[in-house]
Parts: sequence; structure tokens; C-alpha cells
Amino acid sequence: MKSKQENKYSMFLSTEQVCNDNNSVWAGLPAFVTAFAAFQACIADINTTRLAQEADLKGIAQDKQIKEDEMIRQALAIAKPIIAFANVTGNSQLKQEVDYSESELRKSRDTILENKCQIIHDRANTNIGSLAPYGVTAGMVTAYQTAINDYHSLIAGPRSAIAMRKTQTTQLDEKLNAGTLILTGQLDQLVVLFKVSNPTFVSDYTNARIIVDLGAGANTFTGTVAGGETKNIINNANDDAEEFEITNTGNDPLKFGRGVNSNDMGNSITFLAGETITKTALELCASGNKFLNVQNENAAEGSYKVVRQ
Repeated sequence: MKSKQENKYSMFLSTEQVCNDNNSVWAGLPAFVTAFAAFQACIADINTTRLAQEADLKGIAQDKQIKEDEMIRQALAIAKPIIAFANVTGNSQLKQEVDYSESELRKSRDTILENKCQIIHDRANTNIGSLAPYGVTAGMVTAYQTAINDYHSLIAGPRSAIAMRKTQTTQLDEKLNAGTLILTGQLDQLVVLFKVSNPTFVSDYTNARIIVDLGAGANTFTGTVAGGETKNIINNANDDAEEFEITNTGNDPLKFGRGVNSNDMGNSITFLAGETITKTALELCASGNKFLNVQNENAAEGSYKVVRQ
């Protein structure tokens, strides 16, 4: 749930509790009984969607990370001997095609990483007859292709799950709106009938209907970043599906990304002056990174606002 949805849902639950505690007050009013039953059904429906939305995506991301780690391990175990072979034979083109550091591979976006690994495989396969003295066997190359295929099958996993979660977020808005209509259109209108006979119930109901912002302050980050500097905004952006509403409140472009540390920009995205865009953590970088950073490549100071949804 987004924070605004959580706030409204909490209000729903508080209102439900007050009504349950005062069942004897309104049980004799059929219209209230019918409206409250519909309201409770709406809460149950919201909770079902909420539980589906909050399903843990970490397992999907962790599976993908395991496959990525294995593919990169095998990539380096094959690429390094090919580089040695290329150096001995003076094949500079071959060396250039496979000469990637572990850092370069890990910082690559998913599909680009797969492409780089496939090139390493294909060059090993082409030169397999000459690589035995360098410790590369046909079995290694075959196993490496399997690792690439395994990784490919999981690339879309986290993104598909996030797309599903976005759909559920929209559904929650619709169901919360339906519950609000029951409150404003029926229960709010009927509760006034008890103002004289049971003013405490009416007072408790009115107070329960107030939407309290349970966490907006802690989820809003504003600040400045000096020219030519990179700054960490959030150091625990662990959930790939988590959304951030990012606004460049300054006068020059800024870059935002999720890195492996407070200086790394991950798959950075440029925000123009005054631009507001909502992005998931996964869209700002691959799984595993947790530092949401901002980078200012301009001379003048920049400023930003980030709202954790």
C-alpha cells in the first residue's frame, strides 16, 4: 500500500471498530445494518488485495541475483583465459570483445549484461580448439550457455511482479473509493440519528472518520546537492517494488539512481529542472543495490524532493 492508501485504510479499520463496539446502538436501524455490512465486505475485499500486493518479491529478486552471480562467475572464468590467448596470438579484437571486469559486468543493465556474456560464450565457442591449454573446455562453454539461459528466464521476473503490484495498487484505489462512498453516502448520514440518544457513539464515530497521516514526514526527503557532487538520499531502498516520487526542484538537470554505495549511481535517470517522475527502485537499478543517490553534474547547487510511496 502507498502511504495515502494506508492512511485511509487505517481510518476504515478505526471506523469499523467503533461501529462494532456500539453494535447495540444501531442494530435496530435496518439501513445502518445494511450499510455497515456492505462497508465490512469492502474492508475484507481491500484486505485480500492488500495481502496479494504485499506478497514478498524478495524471493524472485534473490533467485535472479543467484543466477546472475553464477553467470558472471563463469563469464570471468572463460573470458580471462581468452584474454591470455588473445595476448599470446596478438588478436587485439578478440581481447577487446571479451575484456570485461567483474565491476563492468555487474553495473550493466540486465539485457546488456546478457549480451556481453553471450559474446564471451560465442567467442569461446569459436576458439574452443585453441583454448584447451588455457583451461577452457567444451564442457565449460556448454555449462556457461546453460547459465546464460537460466539468467535470461529470470530477467523479467521482478519487473512482471512489480507490474502486477502496480495493477493491485490501482485496484486498491478503486476499492478504497467504494468504501468511502458507503461512508459518506450512507453511514455518515445515518449516524446523526443517534446524536441525542447516544452522543458518545456519534463523537467516537466522528473522530474515527478522521484520516491521520501516519508517516508522510518520515517518507519525504528534501535537500540540496552541491555542483559536481553525488549525495546519498536513502540508504535502505531494498525493496525493488518500492516507488519513489522524485522531483527536481532546482534549475538544472539532476541524475537519480540506486547504487551499491553512497557514490554509485546505478542505472541513473536524468530529471530536468522542475520535473516530477515516479519510479520503482528496480527502475533506478538492478536488484541488490540499496543506496538512492542524486548526482549534480552542473556548477550551481541543485535541489530535490523525494517522496517514498
